[in-house]
Amino acid sequence: MFEHFLGKQVKCPYIDGKQYRIARGKLSEINKEFVKIEGKIGVIIINKSSIQRMSLLK
Repeated sequence: MFEHFLGKQVKCPYIDGKQYRIARGKLSEINKEFVKIEGKIGVIIINKSSIQRMSLLK
């Protein structure tokens, strides 16, 4: 589903509990349930089911 964003800078809104958060960085890895985004301050692994949408970061 997100394979065409692999290796590109993305913006990814997701739900963390009851809060909405936004991850920004390079989409570095995708597997069956999770995506891995490498940002300026670290790496975040997000469950695909909590992702609202994904877009390229300009």
